[in-house]
Amino acid sequence: MSFCGWLKIFKRKRTAIDSDDGGVESRERTRTSKGSSEGMTAVLKNTHDNGGGGGMPKTNGGSSSGGDEKNVTGRNAGKVKSVDEIDLENDSWAMGEETDKVKTNESDEGNPRNKTALKPGHSLMDWIRLGNSGADLAGTGGRVRPVQHSELAIHNKPGDMWMAIRGKVYNVTSYLDFHPGGVDELMRGAGKDATNLFDEVHAWVNYESLLAKCYIGPLRSTGILKLVPEEPENSSKSPSNQMPPPSPSLSFLKPPSPSKPSVIVTPTTPAAPAKVFSENRDLSSSNENSPAKAPPVVPRFDWLQKTAEVTFIFYTKALCNPAVVVEFANNLEFSVRIFLEGNVLHRYQFQVANNLQWPCTVRQSLEAGKVELVFNKLLPGLWTNYGQMEYKRTENYPMELHEYDVATRIEITHDSCALLLRPKNNSILQSIPIGYHISVTGTVASGQVLTRSFTPVPSIAIPTNCPPTFVPLLVKTYLLGGLSEHLTRPVPLATSLQISQPSGNFPLAKLKHHNRIALLAAGSGITPMLALLCYLLERSSNKMESISLLYFNKTEGDIWCREMLDNLCARDKRLTVKHCLSDVDTQTTLQPSTLASAPVSSLAVATTATEPDDSSRPSSSTSIIGASADTSGGDGHSKATATLERGRISLAIAQQLTNVDSPLAATFVCLCGPKPFNELACQYLEQAGHNMMHVHSFQG
Repeated sequence: MSFCGWLKIFKRKRTAIDSDDGGVESRERTRTSKGSSEGMTAVLKNTHDNGGGGGMPKTNGGSSSGGDEKNVTGRNAGKVKSVDEIDLENDSWAMGEETDKVKTNESDEGNPRNKTALKPGHSLMDWIRLGNSGADLAGTGGRVRPVQHSELAIHNKPGDMWMAIRGKVYNVTSYLDFHPGGVDELMRGAGKDATNLFDEVHAWVNYESLLAKCYIGPLRSTGILKLVPEEPENSSKSPSNQMPPPSPSLSFLKPPSPSKPSVIVTPTTPAAPAKVFSENRDLSSSNENSPAKAPPVVPRFDWLQKTAEVTFIFYTKALCNPAVVVEFANNLEFSVRIFLEGNVLHRYQFQVANNLQWPCTVRQSLEAGKVELVFNKLLPGLWTNYGQMEYKRTENYPMELHEYDVATRIEITHDSCALLLRPKNNSILQSIPIGYHISVTGTVASGQVLTRSFTPVPSIAIPTNCPPTFVPLLVKTYLLGGLSEHLTRPVPLATSLQISQPSGNFPLAKLKHHNRIALLAAGSGITPMLALLCYLLERSSNKMESISLLYFNKTEGDIWCREMLDNLCARDKRLTVKHCLSDVDTQTTLQPSTLASAPVSSLAVATTATEPDDSSRPSSSTSIIGASADTSGGDGHSKATATLERGRISLAIAQQLTNVDSPLAATFVCLCGPKPFNELACQYLEQAGHNMMHVHSFQG
């Protein structure tokens, strides 16, 4: 506040004191019914004992003009606000109501709660409607992320404005025109920590609720920790000012990741360059392997609507990878079950206000932890409310089984089929988490009840249209495999199958800080990799640098989803796909039509290994002779596709994954195949120096 502002306040108080000391004989309150847009206004008339009518306040000198006190004219003359009136003004500011149009001739500097007239359509209710419309006011796609001070300072313009209050960063760009204090007042905190400014003016305002949809993330600082002091310029200084070298017990400290430099450590000697991806080359600086137990996740519910559809939203936790089961009772009733880590089930029972159409569409944003159920309305129109909901939380829930039939069977190889499983009454929809499986139970021809686990695949892996309520599977028929033969038989199609809810333990959050990932699959072990591959290619935070898929089979005819993999490889240069075949001759693999001019692969080395499939065969020495399958597009430019190579899992391949100079180098590895394949792959990775904390083995 300026000197003039303080002077005015001082004069007002001095005038009031002098009037009391001068023996004010009487005060009277009058009410005015006309001449004011505010209605009734309390007016206090001070009458000096020396006379001086006209209702104008006089100074102690008895003069009505020319004194130290300025004359106050107009409808605000002599206006004194009571405590209730001040509270009412404060409440109206906090609620975002339009300011009254009464203006005084006083300077703004003396009134820190000055308000401005808002534009039409910018009231508090309009702001709430905008927040509930689904608009991304934070500009982060629903993802919460930490913000450094340097990044905050960049966003300091009216068209791009962030501010921090009590350690929380908000994108207030959309709120500028809704601010009752005006744009200029809010711009005082642009691009910086505005906590002090906020507390000076309106610390009572519930900003967390008002700006909830604008929240970006916590404000983070970078600290510097030096374990070794810098060499003093003058060696003759007192040795008491020098710090002794760190003890050997601190040798485990390593420089943090450049992507998240929370602490900077100065080592005594320069670290030698790492030859392999191991702990000191790990990209993760989080406590992803920490045994500390995270707080339980409690989904938060919200809803929004359009004229023709309504969306029910559940906010869980980023990368918690939930399973979602929606069961439809009738047009007015349905239930939602969300299965989260820790064997916890969250059940929601809805009774909606108007009729819905089935099936719904399930959309998941794994990085934001958001689950959306989109229903079409039977009759278009806006609802006044969604209806009623009951919520129940259950730990250690029992296994649930639902009855399915095989609706579609398509042969994809000589011994494998793509199946579409349909719910018995088509009233249930399951959203399977990445890397999770379901249990399938059926009664075979002999009357025996058999159960086996299968990992559902994305719908794009099935060569036909897949309705949302169907479960797509890829099933290989094994010799003497009772259930697989029962599921893949052409006539009659299998019926009355008991399907469980999804289960598994794949920690998707472990991949958060890794952007070079390798996927090793053998035979039917490709199924969990397909959904994981699609997610990694579309991931927006910490975008992938490279993904290497090594797919091991006996022959070229055993490869699943080859067309899908070729298309992904041609569309995204970050993906490398290599098909490693064990039971083929060089002449069989190198077909003149596609591979005659293919160069020799970099993996042309000798190895000894066991078969990657279910069959048990003795170890054999074989040469991995590679061939690249290059195709040419219509524009004459070559497009990258998968490559065919001859060989099995080996130490040489594991060394390619851990060598930082290799194009296949990866910091995280996922494995899936028969048990001997998984064990052998882990053994080779450990020998190659890979950090085994960053290896996940899928178990069927």
